[in-house]
Amino acid sequence: MELTEMLTRSPSVDDELVFFAMPYGKRTLPNGAEVDFDVLYQQYFAVTVRLMGLRPERADCIPGTMESPLSAAWNGVDRAGTVVIDLSLPSTSVAMELGWAMCLHKRAVVIHHEGAELPTNIVGQVRAIKYRCDMGGLPELQEALRLAIEDARKRGMPEMDLRPRTGVRDVEAIAEVVLTATDHIFVRDIQNELRTGVMRRTDMDYLETLPDDMSKRFRIGARLNGVFVTDENGTRFSQRHGKTNPWPALEAKYRRGTLVRAEVVQINRGGYFVALQDGGKSRIPTHMAEAAGLEQGSEVLVRVLRVDPVRQRIDVVLADHAPTADRRPGQAPVSGTPGARPGPVLPRQGERCTGTVTRPFRERGFVLVTLDGWTELGQPAILHIFQMTPRTRERFSAGELDKGDRLHVEVVSAAPSARDPERAEIRLREVPAEAEPAAEEGAEPERATGGEHISEERTA
Repeated sequence: MELTEMLTRSPSVDDELVFFAMPYGKRTLPNGAEVDFDVLYQQYFAVTVRLMGLRPERADCIPGTMESPLSAAWNGVDRAGTVVIDLSLPSTSVAMELGWAMCLHKRAVVIHHEGAELPTNIVGQVRAIKYRCDMGGLPELQEALRLAIEDARKRGMPEMDLRPRTGVRDVEAIAEVVLTATDHIFVRDIQNELRTGVMRRTDMDYLETLPDDMSKRFRIGARLNGVFVTDENGTRFSQRHGKTNPWPALEAKYRRGTLVRAEVVQINRGGYFVALQDGGKSRIPTHMAEAAGLEQGSEVLVRVLRVDPVRQRIDVVLADHAPTADRRPGQAPVSGTPGARPGPVLPRQGERCTGTVTRPFRERGFVLVTLDGWTELGQPAILHIFQMTPRTRERFSAGELDKGDRLHVEVVSAAPSARDPERAEIRLREVPAEAEPAAEEGAEPERATGGEHISEERTA
């Protein structure tokens, strides 16, 4: 038998199978008595097990087997729910089967003939049953064996599995993405194509916002820095292995309304990304950054709106963001009187962002949503039931859409209210979560598909 065959376990354990590891044929015991172990197995051991409603098996009695004796013994120990080991005689094979059973954490029963010498390294480790091969001793053995097997089958200790050793457990590497899915990606070491692993959201860098769909964030062929970590669950690729989770400290440091210095470190179609002076990253919406004239390397003062440790996200707004209409072509200030002091600029039609449900009106068919980055408006926007995604519409109709729920939305229209020109009327449509702008360089944001203007009167 090859070693690799020994290291392969069967798919499942047969709880009804009782495997016997014992000597075969007629043998002379240490006390000089001769015992036929084949008769002992067939007329006493096997009969006892069958009367319990279980199935006995011995390596030389496996029906139709073409395996070597050693392979048959390994497979018997591996598949059995309970293993009975008879140590009446010194035997290399039986000792090996005992070792296998101990290694796999098998439910085991050890028996031996009276006067047998047990291996010194298991004395005190197991409670062995002694027996005699006479008219009085054999019935006692059958009853003791029945009770011991019943007791062993009650134990709930899980068995151990076998895994080949990899030699090196943690390896820093540059990995290439070879497969993507919603909740994980599969990567391969560019220096060793045999080293592969899975990376899930919980293994992403602590300072990266966790995406709803990892296939939208990572493209096949992209390269990532991280560590291949091998443990009892296999090999995974981690960007946070050995690092301290900064989010408890960031959440305590960045209270809502906190002012903090930030530097623009990256600009792409997803927005203007900033590094916060005291740690952490955030994104400034494009409309705000453009209105403030920001560029790569600009230093700005931002105000913290929200810290979300679960998604690893910090939402901020420019601390002095109050641009007027002449700084934002094509957008109207909230003012109905010529010469009046301009109010905050409204979001543009087609602009996408994230918002928080502030109040659902199920009987009226809409919810009010506060948009991230537009808190200076002082009022929420309107999301009508017909502009919700099917899943959100179902939750809304069932009364499961609650205050505080987060939604990804697109601005359908934004203008001064016809009823009250001093206020704005902003109407939204919901977009799929994966349509949120990606934070990675070169990531492709989802194309806006537009939405119909909702004509219902503002009721908030």
